[in-house]
Amino acid sequence: MKKYENLVKQTLIATSLWLSLPCDSSELSYSPQQLTELAEQWLQQQLAADKSQRQLDINALDSRIGNKTCPQVPEFRLSQPAGQRQNTVVIRCNDTPGWQLYLPVRIDEIVQTLVLRQNIASDSVLTANMLESTTRQRRFIRGNLVTDARSVIGAKTKRALSMGQILTFQDLCLVCKGDVVTIAIDDKGLAVSVSGIATEDGSLGDVIPVQNRQSKRTIRAEVVGVNRVEIRF
Repeated sequence: MKKYENLVKQTLIATSLWLSLPCDSSELSYSPQQLTELAEQWLQQQLAADKSQRQLDINALDSRIGNKTCPQVPEFRLSQPAGQRQNTVVIRCNDTPGWQLYLPVRIDEIVQTLVLRQNIASDSVLTANMLESTTRQRRFIRGNLVTDARSVIGAKTKRALSMGQILTFQDLCLVCKGDVVTIAIDDKGLAVSVSGIATEDGSLGDVIPVQNRQSKRTIRAEVVGVNRVEIRF
C-alpha cells in the first residue's frame, strides 16, 4: 500500500509538470532542474514519516546533461538506507533503452539542544540565564544531550565551558561528592525518601555510593536528577 501511495504522489507531481508542456508532446520531458526538484520532493515525502527534523543538502543535476524524456513517471529510490547521512537519490526511467541519473544528497538530523550563553568556569553552578535553547545538527553532538534546562539547573560543571558550546550530561556533575542528596526508595509501589551524603561524583544514570545520614549505612543508588538519587527494588 505504501509503495502504491508513493507512486500516486510521484504521478501527481509529474502530471503538474506535464501540463506545462506543449500539447503535442508525446513524452514527458524533464529538465535537470525539474528532476532535481522532483527528487527533493520525493525525498521529503520519504522522510516525512520520521518524527525527527531533517536538513537536506542536495547537489543539483548538471544542466549540461540536457532534458530527459520518459513515457512514464520516473522512479526514485535511495541507494543507501534513509538513516545514512551521505546518500544518493537514483532517478530511473524504465523505458527501453531508458536512462538512470544519480543525485548526491546529505541528510542531517536537526535536534533541539541547550547551548551556553557565556563562558563558564569549572565547578560553576548552572543557572537558567546561562543557557538558551536552539537547534544543532546531530553530527556535532557527542555524549548524552541535554534538552530541558530544568533538569540541570543547580548542577555543577566538571570543566570550563565556552560560550555557544552544546551542553551534555558528561559536562555536568548532577550529584557531587559531599553533596547532601535526596535518596528516593521505590519498593513495590511504596515510595519513601531519606537524606544522604554522596561519596562520589555522578552524572545522569550513574550508580554511585551514598551514605544514609541517619543509619550511616552506605548504599548504591542511581543518579536521576540534581542532588537526587534513586533505589529500585
